[in-house]
Amino acid sequence: MLHLMRKHAGSWLIKVVLGVIVVVFVFWGVGSYRERQGNRVAIVNGEVIALDEYRGAYKRLMEQYREQFGDALDQKLLKSLNLREQVLEQLINRRLLLQEAGHLGLQVGNDELLKAIQGIGAFHENGRFSSRQYRRTIAANRMTPEVFEQSMKEDLLAEKMRGIVLGSIKVSDAEALETFKWREEMVSIEYMRFEPSAYKDVKIAPEEIESYFSSHEKAYEIPPKIRVGYVRFGFKAFESQADISDNDIKEYFELNKETYATPKKVRARHILFRIEPGSTQEQRDELRNKAWVLMEQARSGKDFAKLAKEYSDDPGTKNKGGDLGYFAKDRMVKPFSDAAFAMKSGEISEPILSRFGWHIIKVEAIQEAKEPVITDIQDEIRNKLVKKAARRLAYDMTEEFYDASYGIGHIADVAKRRGVEVLETAFFARNDRVDGIKEALKFAKVAFNLNDNETSEPLELTDGYYILEVIGKKEAQIPELTFVEEKVYNDLTKVTQNELARKDADKFLQAVKDGAEFQAAAEDFEPKVETTDFFKRFDSVPGIGREQNLAELAFSLSQTKPLPDRVIKGRKAYNVIHLKERQDADVKDFEAKKTQIKSGIISEKRQALMNEWFAQLRRQGEVSIQKGFLD
Repeated sequence: MLHLMRKHAGSWLIKVVLGVIVVVFVFWGVGSYRERQGNRVAIVNGEVIALDEYRGAYKRLMEQYREQFGDALDQKLLKSLNLREQVLEQLINRRLLLQEAGHLGLQVGNDELLKAIQGIGAFHENGRFSSRQYRRTIAANRMTPEVFEQSMKEDLLAEKMRGIVLGSIKVSDAEALETFKWREEMVSIEYMRFEPSAYKDVKIAPEEIESYFSSHEKAYEIPPKIRVGYVRFGFKAFESQADISDNDIKEYFELNKETYATPKKVRARHILFRIEPGSTQEQRDELRNKAWVLMEQARSGKDFAKLAKEYSDDPGTKNKGGDLGYFAKDRMVKPFSDAAFAMKSGEISEPILSRFGWHIIKVEAIQEAKEPVITDIQDEIRNKLVKKAARRLAYDMTEEFYDASYGIGHIADVAKRRGVEVLETAFFARNDRVDGIKEALKFAKVAFNLNDNETSEPLELTDGYYILEVIGKKEAQIPELTFVEEKVYNDLTKVTQNELARKDADKFLQAVKDGAEFQAAAEDFEPKVETTDFFKRFDSVPGIGREQNLAELAFSLSQTKPLPDRVIKGRKAYNVIHLKERQDADVKDFEAKKTQIKSGIISEKRQALMNEWFAQLRRQGEVSIQKGFLD
């Protein structure tokens, strides 16, 4: 590999490969600031969490989310999931669990470890644990038995510690019943909605417009604007200069062959017996026994698809006879994939335990892995190398231009000598669109941070590299009323409509408080009284929509106090409500929902207790995160 890189150090291929390595190093911190800090991401009471450990955990969690969200897992969703913070939090909490287990003298014996390993379906052959299958599976995952067993031991130890912390959590039937009654209770209300938009006859005098504008000038301020001169080194313009040889393509293919390989895929059906959060060991064992019974039926010749339709708890595949279609190994949770990819076509597995529950798997067909053929993808590789080479050429040209402009002054002077066109924008504000610029916000952010006579560093956007210079400025200013009169008029109209709606709502509420009947008091107002059907606490309010504040207020009312003290401002109206009727939960449905309710309460209590327990350990100990790691 080193010989190959030395031999072709000047080629576009090696520049591209090195560029990719640089990106990876920046992302993972290899050879970077983080590496120099001892390859650590955090320290928990003196114990280091290493970067490699973080990487592995990050990859596993990413695989779980890919399985859960599929194609919906885009950058926006990833950002909202706070994946990096999640992973680090999990690793710190795991370390705290293991440390506390050590303080209590907890241990995992060899018998416990052996039993746990032998219970993993991926290590089974013909329904029984196989040492050969165990070693083969471990090797396929690039691990040694020693490393795997140590990790397994730590998992079991952490689970023991978690069990001690959570062992005291119980939920009585009485507590579950109270929760059931609270959730299932229903109310019906009558209401009046005073919608501002209904007040259409609002008259606004010219002097009112002037007065409103005078007291709200800041809201109509024209923001500062700048005009920018810039040079652009577009990637596409350099593609014709990229010299990519057949040998470059061959070398890239050899180095990235795995990327283009088609992985082995399995088509399988499954039957899921879902384990609800907070289930007892007895309940988990009962589900496992059911899974064993159904497995025997399937192995005896019963139609697997029909069994899945009748018994599976997976809503996504139940009606399809449990059919999962073809999938690669990394698309399913590990215990499931390990089992499915160790099976032969037509084989039916023993019950396999995953975080979702017990699975019975039937492998329908297998597509073996397929090695890529260079002739099939050489055009794709050439296009990729051309684009990357063009980016490098554009970067080199941008750097040369930037170096030449240093200390000289205006970019126009350098551009003229080099025959480069200087483009100019119109005046724009920080959040305006800029004609000709695809990433206007990024462009504007750099431009607005420039000082007078300052040239920007090279700025990379999606279509090329840019160098910017501010060539004109307009300070923020308050416009003359004539330029914004229509907007001021519209704003004042909405304010007035809101005031009228609120005043009428207050007036109506006061009339009812003073003793008028709800229906009778409504006769003096434009809206009509409406009555809802019964709804629960977290339902959408019939006729109104999802207004949680209104729903909470409705459930705070009683027969002795059927009227609230205040008007409720909703998204589109001011609401006055009145309790019509309250209906208690039907307790005859409690038994059917008791287990589910208890599971929910237990889950909430477990989460709250673990959060507080971890927080207490952090307060008592010393946990530090490597500075800049999450930036």
